[in-house]
Amino acid sequence: MSKGARKTGRVRRKRSPHLPIRRRQTRPVKTKVLIVGQGRKTEPNYFRGLVREDPVTRRFAVTVKKGRGMSPEAAVEQAITLQLQARSREETYDEVWCVLDVEGPANRPSLDNAAEVAAENTIILCLSNPCFEIWLLAHFERRARAFKDCDAVIARLSTHWRGRSQQDYQKNDERVYDRVSELTAAAIANAQWVRETHHRGKTDVADCNSATGVYLLVRKLIG
Repeated sequence: MSKGARKTGRVRRKRSPHLPIRRRQTRPVKTKVLIVGQGRKTEPNYFRGLVREDPVTRRFAVTVKKGRGMSPEAAVEQAITLQLQARSREETYDEVWCVLDVEGPANRPSLDNAAEVAAENTIILCLSNPCFEIWLLAHFERRARAFKDCDAVIARLSTHWRGRSQQDYQKNDERVYDRVSELTAAAIANAQWVRETHHRGKTDVADCNSATGVYLLVRKLIG
């Protein structure tokens, strides 16, 4: 190169020792959860409202699927099918929950079979005895009164529902979560007290009339 000629090309600037190094920010990995309800309306309506809460969306990616008013066994089979479909898309769920009603003694064989299949497929059963409305009732009451059936639970729940929404409780109420959301902490405390105090020593909600395990799922999501 002749004297006085200038070098061409990109000039690399030295980083000042006083400037901080910029690090690429990574988004926190969210836990992927699948919730399959046995019912067509109440459970999916409730959980779809719940999973919109900020504490949930920050830490979880939740998929809520409604049931078809089916048996406990069929609900678990639906959860297994959804797992397989996710894997075919090269996706996986970190946790799968199946929300089921205990109902009455006649339903026990189906429930026992569902529990066995669920355990084989790493599916967590979330039971309410006799039905999901026991969880909603826990927003208003702390007691373990036994109920004959779901109709009896709904009749009791409606006495509270009228005070909050000026109408009887309806299973297809799309705003079911919004109507009781501010009482969630009380519901968790009440449901936990019933399980650990009134039904102490019983490991299966199917043996506890009335009781619900929904508080475990809600507490996990809300944090």
